[in-house]
Amino acid sequence: MDYCTIFKWLFAAYLLSSYKSLPGAYFFRFYYYVTETLFLPMLTGLETENIKKLEENEYGCFSYTKLDTYASPFECDFYFHKNNSTYFAELDISRGALMSKIFQKLMLNSKHYPYLPVANVFTNFLKEIKPFQKYSVSSRIICWDEKWIYVMSRFTIKNGTVLCSLSLTKYVLKNGRKTIKPKDAFEYCGIYNEKVAKISQDNLKILTEQCGFHETAPLENLSQDYCSEI
Repeated sequence: MDYCTIFKWLFAAYLLSSYKSLPGAYFFRFYYYVTETLFLPMLTGLETENIKKLEENEYGCFSYTKLDTYASPFECDFYFHKNNSTYFAELDISRGALMSKIFQKLMLNSKHYPYLPVANVFTNFLKEIKPFQKYSVSSRIICWDEKWIYVMSRFTIKNGTVLCSLSLTKYVLKNGRKTIKPKDAFEYCGIYNEKVAKISQDNLKILTEQCGFHETAPLENLSQDYCSEI
């Protein structure tokens, strides 16, 4: 095998290792989860296993999604670690999977799909993720108020033992121009009760009174004992 052939194979392997950065890959990855949750049930039945699982879990609204991936070469910058801007593409995919599952019942039974525009995102970068290093992105709702829903996303390495980045996203749930109150949405989905309301209230207090731009430790240490993966 000549050097030209070897170079071609190495270059092909390099491109393959950076599949997440190829044209169209973002849309494929994002809609893979959305299609699985919101479109396939139209063919297979609207009473999905995911809906049943959430309704049977008294803490279902705090369930989390987990995305396992790695830092591909095209995602890394001149410091030879995952570029900060690329975290937000992974956030879109992780949060999209989460919200489509949590509110699956509401979305499947509405004449027009409710949607969740992002109002604000805050990210605290704590540790670097190196090229080809495996990491996980987990997202879950931590609290809500009369209008806003707050989602926390964690980027971790070494089987979740090391926190590399923590992001907070503020969502509003809309049906056309109408704002849907989070409590009403949770009640419709069968995942609202006094226990989760109390947890949300406590977490909202931590978020608003103990945390800021430079201080996320109280959120980093939030209990996850009642959370399960969906």
